[in-house]
Amino acid sequence: MATEIDVDEADVLVYTQGLERANRLTTDINKSLKSIALTSSHSSRLFTPILSRNNMLSTLQRNIESTLNSVSSVKDLANDASRHEIILSKGFKEVGLKQYIQAVHKLDDMLDDIKGGKEKHANNAEFAGMLSHLTGLIRSSEVSLRKYFVALLTSIKPFDPQININKKIPFPYYVDEQLNDMVIILDYFHNASDDSAAIDKMVADERCDWILKCMAFLEPFAKQVNAVGSQSYEKGTSGLNSYAEALLGFIANEKSFVDDLYIQESDMKPKVFCNIVIPLITAYTRLVNLNLDYVRSNLANTGILIFELADSIHNVKRILRGTPLENAKQMDDCARSVHKVTQFLFKEVIQHVELRVGSMTAIPGDNGVTEATVETMSRLRKFSDYRNGCLEAMENITRESWLPLNFRGKETTLPVNSELLTPQIRLSCFFSDCIDVLIVSLERKSQKLLMPNKEPEVATPNSKKNDHKPRIGFFIIMNMTLIEQIVEKSELNQVLGSEGRSRMDKLKKRYINYMVADWRQLATNLMDSVFVDSTGKISSKDKDQIKEKFHKFNGGFEELVSKYKQYRLSDPGLKSTLKSEIVSLVMPMYDRFYRRYKDSFKNPRKHIKYTPSELTSILDQVGR
Repeated sequence: MATEIDVDEADVLVYTQGLERANRLTTDINKSLKSIALTSSHSSRLFTPILSRNNMLSTLQRNIESTLNSVSSVKDLANDASRHEIILSKGFKEVGLKQYIQAVHKLDDMLDDIKGGKEKHANNAEFAGMLSHLTGLIRSSEVSLRKYFVALLTSIKPFDPQININKKIPFPYYVDEQLNDMVIILDYFHNASDDSAAIDKMVADERCDWILKCMAFLEPFAKQVNAVGSQSYEKGTSGLNSYAEALLGFIANEKSFVDDLYIQESDMKPKVFCNIVIPLITAYTRLVNLNLDYVRSNLANTGILIFELADSIHNVKRILRGTPLENAKQMDDCARSVHKVTQFLFKEVIQHVELRVGSMTAIPGDNGVTEATVETMSRLRKFSDYRNGCLEAMENITRESWLPLNFRGKETTLPVNSELLTPQIRLSCFFSDCIDVLIVSLERKSQKLLMPNKEPEVATPNSKKNDHKPRIGFFIIMNMTLIEQIVEKSELNQVLGSEGRSRMDKLKKRYINYMVADWRQLATNLMDSVFVDSTGKISSKDKDQIKEKFHKFNGGFEELVSKYKQYRLSDPGLKSTLKSEIVSLVMPMYDRFYRRYKDSFKNPRKHIKYTPSELTSILDQVGR
């Protein structure tokens, strides 16, 4: 009987057989893959050295090609560099400065190409030597240019400026060819050098040093003031005047030099000019302050030097206008110091007048001019020679700053309510005040000497305390005469102007009134009441009084004529003025009195000694 097979079992059997076949197939495939892997590994080990060698050969090929190119480039650069190096080796004196600098520019361009545009070459050994050679060549060429630039700058040797000043010849300056070469070199360093500031510093240092060496010839004299002890400083003798004049010349030269040298670099001009000139100003202001200290210590004898210092500073400041140093602090400080001393000098002048007059021990024997008057007018005359400096000092000053505190209004000749609005008017007022103080001080001192027990009452022609008015008047007029002569023959005349001369006339009139005070008193005795009654008769008592008046007049007249003859008047104008004053005082009164009473006596000549015409004749003779 046939065995029956279960369907499920049959399926399992079929699947099992299939899996066995698949396993055998997979095993066979794995074996094949391992065989292939072994074969590939073996092949890789065989081909790797071959590929490495091949890559190495490719690299060598590229290096060889690059080296050949580099050698070719170096050869080209070397050929170009050698042509420019030949030019540089000849020097700029042979090939010319422009061609020489052009060759330097070419080498500099090559160097820039190596470092910049062809940087890859700079890292190659083939270019290292070329790079070093070009750098050294450019540097040596720049050294030569700097040396030549310095040689040009110092081609003018230091000299004594005083010689040029005395001969009135200009200070030495560069010729056009030198300036052109300096401009070319300067242009190179400004446009091609890494340190353009160094060349500008070189310019300033060399020029400044050269000028200071020149000024050194003058500096010892600028430190001295030619006034020793009681000697007064004489105008124009200060060595600082020549020093300042030379400084003005050098500053003017440096203006031109900087303009010429930096013609293509206008923005550099201010800085370079300042670097050259500032040390010069420092040296100058130091000397001014040295002189200023000396003036402060001896104002009485060296005071007028302050005006020369003021003029000097003014001139230096003027030449600096339009430059960066126009408002240089050093100059402004120095000007302020001088201005301050100048203003103080005005007060010192008046103080010195009072001091000198106060030291008088007696009126000159001939009632003549005092040393105080001569000294004061000498100082004022010297002051007037510095009119511009005085006017500048008057810019910010008041009259109260120089007048003595005890100076009374009646003592001054300045009109009431005068307005001192301008420096010119204030300066005239100062000189007039000096004369006022001098004359008033002389009167006060003379009163103390002549009347030691009385308190002086000055500038008062009608004062009854003053018993010596004619003598004092004559004494003052003698001094006034000298004052007028000095004014007329000096710059004082222009400085005083019409206002000052008017004040002098007023002052002179005051003391002419002193001189004629006795004549006025003589004439006053004839001003008594009229003695003629309504009937035209004169009583005997009144007649006696009229006789007495004529007798007093006769005696007084002769005495005054005698005194007048003792006056040593050499000035015709003064004689004429005095005569006119006396005549105007005496004659109208005498003529009136004479005409009224000449017929009152039986024997007129016994009592009336002079007719009006006889008096006039006598006065005419006295006034000659």
